[in-house]
Amino acid sequence: MKRSIERALLLAALLCAGCLESNPQPFPAQDASVPLDDGDTAYSGSGDGTDKASDGLGGEVALPDGALAEDASDTTGEVAPPSCPGSGDEPVPGRALTTSGPVQGKLEGGVWSWLGIPYAQPPVGDLRWKAPVPVGCFDGVLEASAFGPACPQQDLVSGLVFGEENCLQLNVWSPETAGPEAPVPVLFFIHGGGNSQGSSGRTLPGQHPLYNGFHLAKDRGVLVVTINYRLGPFGFLALPELSEESGQAASGNYGLMDQVLALTWVRDNIRQFGGDPDRVLLFGESAGAVDTCMLMASPLAAGLFSSALMQSAACSALTLEWAEPAYSEWVEKQTQCGAQGPDRLACLRAMDATALVQALPATVGLATMDFGASPSDYAPLVDGFVLPMLPEKAIAAGKHNAVPFAIGTNRDEYDTLLAIPVATQEAYEDLVETTLGFLGQEVVDTVLAMYPVDAYDTPRAALVDLLSDSVFTCPARRVARLVAEHQSAPVVRYFFARRPQTPKGTKPAGHGLELLYVFGTLNDIPLYFPPAEDKNLSAAIMGYWSRFAAAGDPNGDGAVLWPTYDPKTDPYLLLDAVITSDTGLHTDACDFWDELLGKK
Repeated sequence: MKRSIERALLLAALLCAGCLESNPQPFPAQDASVPLDDGDTAYSGSGDGTDKASDGLGGEVALPDGALAEDASDTTGEVAPPSCPGSGDEPVPGRALTTSGPVQGKLEGGVWSWLGIPYAQPPVGDLRWKAPVPVGCFDGVLEASAFGPACPQQDLVSGLVFGEENCLQLNVWSPETAGPEAPVPVLFFIHGGGNSQGSSGRTLPGQHPLYNGFHLAKDRGVLVVTINYRLGPFGFLALPELSEESGQAASGNYGLMDQVLALTWVRDNIRQFGGDPDRVLLFGESAGAVDTCMLMASPLAAGLFSSALMQSAACSALTLEWAEPAYSEWVEKQTQCGAQGPDRLACLRAMDATALVQALPATVGLATMDFGASPSDYAPLVDGFVLPMLPEKAIAAGKHNAVPFAIGTNRDEYDTLLAIPVATQEAYEDLVETTLGFLGQEVVDTVLAMYPVDAYDTPRAALVDLLSDSVFTCPARRVARLVAEHQSAPVVRYFFARRPQTPKGTKPAGHGLELLYVFGTLNDIPLYFPPAEDKNLSAAIMGYWSRFAAAGDPNGDGAVLWPTYDPKTDPYLLLDAVITSDTGLHTDACDFWDELLGKK
């Protein structure tokens, strides 16, 4: 029964096209002659490594949502630095000497940036679906002045594929005053997008990066790292043949292994950029937050970060036992490479990247009415190597990377995710019945009583609240409780509730909205002038995140106290125009969902 209920909620989670890539850009241009209506966006890829969306008016909106040795059997994460030319050169401003050679950055506004630094060899040919291999020596000085290409992925509207497999690159922003002798805390960010979409180069209107580390580096004096990692079939495909050749009887977590290698690159190199390798906050949003939880549970990531923060996600993973036969059948059906066998791997590795993405596309929208997971979900897998056990079980057993931990969600998560029309009370009740009716009429009646249409402005708002609680807010409480009960390192929880005022009215606190505040890129939207409340909230959030990176404690600098989590009282920090702390977030609703899932 428990598994059936989880599958029902998984179906609920699939009631959106934006689950794969959320859009946190809620702001129309300040000029009322350039409106941005809800639902107007159309996705497109670009050749410069950034991912963009047209607003239909010529503008663009943002679309968010361990070094493994060459031998994949080396699980230590230790790789001897190569002896590369340039290591003995005289110091040059903005030139960092990495294990692969010198990298030249660009100084602007008191912040050095290095964009598009390769941290792994291109995962192409025989390296497709293998552990990432550290990059070798650069040919001279690497000019790190532009974002690298996005990893291959499919446009959610047109179906066109864009991106390149040679995408394993990262970006660094560091204050001008930082250096090897005066290192600053590091914020290491993993982008969202359902592990099938997105890149570190996503842009706001005017070509401004959404995940721009400039503001955090400038205003908070920290170093920021953002990364690309393999997505979709390149990052999460599991097959019996791949497991057999791996030497670990494991396959599927290539995107996670990329993240481990990028973290190891930070450990080995970040001091040269002015960062402190002993003070690294690992954080991500949506799928990036899921991956953050996976790295907390992975022995491969041990010692590579000092604190962790999850934005808008829970700790969900599938199993290799399920994935191998499911993917094997899917590949046989969707490609011309046939049934299981060594020849099939050769065939798959010979396929063009575009053809592979088209043959094995990610889930978009509702997809099917079947309960349960689909191979097209592309999720992390319990494989016995990267993930020895389900993350929640690892945490409960105290076998996780126990560090200061934060987790939080947004008030209206599903407002930007819900892709189906819910115009009437009848449509709303039919959806609840369709999703949960197999559990019995009593459950359906209880849910409808908890989220009655007449308590909301619209039937759609009722469904948004229902799904936001069941898929985001309440699972986050379960994760906070679990971690707090099984480690001595502190745990904190937040709730982002800001509904900003724009020229077109109040915008919901939807999935991904907080990213604009975390990175300070709220101020980068052309023709939009954030009210003082939003500027102040952004500054406060950047302060909390930066202090958490610096000391594992987000408090200080006169900020409102962020209370340490107590499972008995459920304290949290309310991030709104006025920041406060409170206890008992959506307690009755979360008690219900926990009881339904058998997790109370």
